[in-house]
Amino acid sequence: MNPFRKLRYIPSGKVLLDTAFSRASKLTLPKSKRATHIRAREREIAKLKLVQEVLCSRLEEIVKHFPSFDQIHPFYSTLAETVVSVDQVRQALASVSTSIRVIKGIIQDSRRKLSKAQTTIEARQLRRAAYGRISSIFRRLDPRLETIQLAAKEYRRFPSIRLELPVIVVAGFPNVGKSSFVAQISSAQPEVAEYPFTTKGISVGHFPLDPLGGQILDLPGLLDRPMAKRNPIEQRAIAAIQYLADCIVFLIDPTWACGYELTSQLSLLHEIQGTFPSVEVFPFLNKIDIANKEEITRATELLGVEVVPLISTLTGEGVKQAFEGIVNQSMSIKAKQEILQKQHLQP
Repeated sequence: MNPFRKLRYIPSGKVLLDTAFSRASKLTLPKSKRATHIRAREREIAKLKLVQEVLCSRLEEIVKHFPSFDQIHPFYSTLAETVVSVDQVRQALASVSTSIRVIKGIIQDSRRKLSKAQTTIEARQLRRAAYGRISSIFRRLDPRLETIQLAAKEYRRFPSIRLELPVIVVAGFPNVGKSSFVAQISSAQPEVAEYPFTTKGISVGHFPLDPLGGQILDLPGLLDRPMAKRNPIEQRAIAAIQYLADCIVFLIDPTWACGYELTSQLSLLHEIQGTFPSVEVFPFLNKIDIANKEEITRATELLGVEVVPLISTLTGEGVKQAFEGIVNQSMSIKAKQEILQKQHLQP
C-alpha cells in the first residue's frame, strides 16, 4: 500500500509557534505563599517547559511518521522523486531533527538562568529572550517545513497498490485509449477525454482473478524520446513498468486519430521491449471502429505478427476477450496466482 497515505498535515512554523506561545500564555500555577520572584521564575520555567513539549513533540511526530526512503518499495521512492526531490525532503527532515535538539538546548539554558532570577522582570525578560531565540530557529526552519508539507500533500495522493497481487499495466502514446480500456475491464473510473495527457498520475483498477484478484494500472501517456528527456508524468509511467508490471498491454492506434504516427508508436513499443526484456508485452490494435482495412493490415505487418488482438474501447468490441486472453497467457501472472493460491489454502 502507499507508505505515505497516513502522513498528517504539516503546519507552518508560524502556526506551531503561535500554538505553543498561546498555550503557554494561558498557563496558570497553583497559588503559593512563596516569594514573588520565586513564583515568577517558576511560572516562566513552566511556560518554557510547555513550549518545549508542544514544539518538540510536534516536530518529532513529523520526523517519526515520515517513512524512510531506504525502507519503502523502490516504486514509491522513484515516484516520490518525480514530485518533490527525495534529497530535499531528507535534508528538510534532518533540519527538523537538528532544530529539535537546538530548541531543547535553548530551553535548558534558559531554565538554568531563570532558576537564578531575582525579580519578576528579570524572569520575564529571560523567558522572552528564549522565545526570541526559538522564533529565530523557526524562521530558518520554515522553508524546510514547507518542503515537507508539499511532499506530504503530494505523496499522500500516490496510488495504493498491493504488491503481492498480479499487476497489469496499460501503456502507449497519449490518446490511444488507455483510460477507456481500463474502465472497460476493471473497477477504475479514470478520466477519459479526446485530448492528450488526460492521465497525469497512475490510477488503479481491480479485476476478478483467483484467488485474491488482480490489479490494472492506467499509466500516463509515453512519447518516443530518450529517457532523459521524459517529463515527470512520463517518468511515473516508467517507474510503474519497471517495478510493478507482471505484463504490459500496449495499445496502438493505427488510424492517426491519436495524433501520432504508427511508426513512432511501434518505436516506443520496441524501446519498452528492449528496456524491460523480462516483462511480457502484449500489443493490441485499438480503434478498429474507425480504422480501415489498409490501416489494420499495415499495422499488423509492421508489428511482424500474424495475429494481434483487434479492439475498440469506444464500442467495447473485443476488449474483454482480448484481456482475458493475455491474463491466461501471461506466465508471470500464472506464477503469482500459484503462489497466492498456495498461501490462500494454507490453514
